[in-house]
Amino acid sequence: MSVAKAVKRIVKKTLFIIPKVKDYTYGAILYRKYSRCEQAHGRMAFLRENGSRFYFGRLCRSKAQQIAKLLSKVDICPAANSTFFYSLDCLKTVRNANTIFDNCTANYDAVVHNSFSKIAEELAKEDNGFAKEEQTIMAAMRGYLDRCRKTPTVAEKYMCQLDAIETLFHRPAESFFEALQRILFFNQFLWQTGHTLNGLGHLDWILDDLYRHDLSAGMLTRASAMDMLKDFFRVLHESYWFKSAVLMGDTGQIIILGGRDKDGRYRCNELTYLFIEVSKELRLPDPKILLRCTADMPEDLLEPAIDCIATGIGAPLLANDDEIIPAMLSCGFDKADVYDYGVSACWEPLIPGLSFEPNNVASLNFAEPFTRMACFPEFDSAKSMEEIVFLYKTSLRKYIQELLMPLTARMYEEDPLLSLLSSSCMEQRKDITRGGAKYNNIGLTSVGLGSVVNSILNLEKLGFAGGRFTLRELNDARKGNFVGKDDLVEELKSLSPAFGSDAKAVVDITNRLIVFTSEEFKKYTPANGGVFKFGLSSPSYISGANNVSATFDGRRDGEPFSVHISSASALPTTELLSFAMKLDYHENRLNGNVIDFITSPGMLQQNHEKYAALLRAGFAGGIFQLQMNVVASKTLIAAKADPTLFPNLVVRVWGFSAYFNDLPEEYKDVLIKRAIESEKAA
Repeated sequence: MSVAKAVKRIVKKTLFIIPKVKDYTYGAILYRKYSRCEQAHGRMAFLRENGSRFYFGRLCRSKAQQIAKLLSKVDICPAANSTFFYSLDCLKTVRNANTIFDNCTANYDAVVHNSFSKIAEELAKEDNGFAKEEQTIMAAMRGYLDRCRKTPTVAEKYMCQLDAIETLFHRPAESFFEALQRILFFNQFLWQTGHTLNGLGHLDWILDDLYRHDLSAGMLTRASAMDMLKDFFRVLHESYWFKSAVLMGDTGQIIILGGRDKDGRYRCNELTYLFIEVSKELRLPDPKILLRCTADMPEDLLEPAIDCIATGIGAPLLANDDEIIPAMLSCGFDKADVYDYGVSACWEPLIPGLSFEPNNVASLNFAEPFTRMACFPEFDSAKSMEEIVFLYKTSLRKYIQELLMPLTARMYEEDPLLSLLSSSCMEQRKDITRGGAKYNNIGLTSVGLGSVVNSILNLEKLGFAGGRFTLRELNDARKGNFVGKDDLVEELKSLSPAFGSDAKAVVDITNRLIVFTSEEFKKYTPANGGVFKFGLSSPSYISGANNVSATFDGRRDGEPFSVHISSASALPTTELLSFAMKLDYHENRLNGNVIDFITSPGMLQQNHEKYAALLRAGFAGGIFQLQMNVVASKTLIAAKADPTLFPNLVVRVWGFSAYFNDLPEEYKDVLIKRAIESEKAA
């Protein structure tokens, strides 16, 4: 390190000790998010305008005390919504000493059907450190509410809303409106304290009793409830830029709908339909909805779900309970809990209130150990596909060790907010990150499996079976990034059958690698117990490919991997679903397995009934999860060339929806390429 760099680092560290410098440092970090907004202006102007409001909370003796101090300082700045009170001061947050537990869903059933006074009674039975932390948190929220009431402009405009919040401290919610307002009140504190990717839970089940009560009492109509839900969506959409993580739209605000219950019946209600209708009508990219499906779900529920997807917003994501629930049981979840499962940020199953399950801690990159293996001296002299698979497993085993060992000891920030709503934490008298959770699994996503499978199949076809090339010749071409080898690249990319095909050879090698990975994962245990999980979906199909050299599927250095469970080239949707049905998702292989495909609006409109039948067959056959983009390639191409033509075009990315114009260029390019390939297969 040069002297200048060393001095600069020392100055930065010294300045960071000064509280106000810490605040401005947070402001500079915050600007990176803010700069993605259309209304954003220059960095220095942003810092000057907001300098007096930045606050990056100091570390205190306890996390609850730190949060209490933050809530005493945040500005009360309600979102522009006359139905609900929702105030998020984006310029202030807490400082964390360890990784925060995010990518999760709070137990909002406790917010609706319990009360802080009841929780306080339970805590009073045993006076310990945990009880004091939770009492401090409840007192801090009480103090925040008192500040709201003492702010004339807020108290006058939001009197009914503050009264609804007041009930949280004394009794369970007694109306649909109270329940929604209480959910928003607690939700704002998760964002305020640095939690990201916050799910919203199984709201049609949670709210059903109050909705039906208000209808029968004449306090509510279906139309007024729909208007209320629209405002609920709109207020959650506020501060979209702040809530978005890596990309705009990546907020994790998932609402779970429907699903099989513990009695074996498919459970939905009028709210299930209302949430879908609201999502369809508003066409906002956020919040998002996820519909739990089964083969025997009501006919008239799948149809509006498809209609909602047909708008192009990419929602709802469809999750197959008849595959997910058995997979969770085989992974160690209790039968009493699995029917209430929710998801992390996008699709990874967990149990709200009982899970400390960081489900997106890292990405398993199947292609990275494959390219390492291709540099082994033994590779060029391999005589069969089985030797290649053996060498790859050796490399993959070492890679998994390097990936998981650091995660076995990762420390997480104490979390009194999420612990407050956890029945297991109350029973154990422990924080959710310190042994209070019933489930303590850690989840990883994965990318690159399609490239590995196709590479192995290509090596067998071109290097062994036909003998047209030696392995050394193929490997030299790969190491040279296929420069001057365009014909070879096209041949490698035109492999048939390939990943996504339901051909036996493809399914067999895919499952062999999945099961091998599963067995290797079982060798490692998270710090709080539990298991390491993985799934066949990941947001890092672009970022994870950036530093991975060329592979034998014709992919050049740094080119993106295929998306989730999909085909890199034209393939009928029926065959892709058939392939996905044959994969083994049980035990620890359940951390998100999303089929991802694109279809044109015309194709879906002309074949609505066929798609419904196809999806039902998929649920019966064993697909895990599914999402789709409904958009034509010509629309995407035109929107990229001139963003003003389609300012509200929404597309599905990773496991969330976003405005197409907000996406980085490389994501637009991937969507365009995939749309063109899908149209070839139509």
